[in-house]
Amino acid sequence: MPVIDKKDNRWAYFEVRETKTKYGKKDVYVNDYIEIYFDKYGVVKKFEFFNLNNMKDIKFAKEKTKSLGVKDTFTKNLLSSTRQRMENARKKFQKKN
Repeated sequence: MPVIDKKDNRWAYFEVRETKTKYGKKDVYVNDYIEIYFDKYGVVKKFEFFNLNNMKDIKFAKEKTKSLGVKDTFTKNLLSSTRQRMENARKKFQKKN
């Protein structure tokens, strides 16, 4: 899925393919990254391609972003438990009818 930066007229696309070894370890065999820059008319101005071998050349920011995902909190556990009870009650009701 491309990441689009409208300010710089840039698209970034990641492709990662991995397999599992017989011991359950993940083995990455394709790790490609491409940045495509467009001019104001939407024509490709330049592109940069990185593969598994030259991925070390990319400079990453040191800052960390906060995850917007749900953590294992009391609220999540409560809602999960409530959902499970509702599903169990629905299954029992369906069996009776």
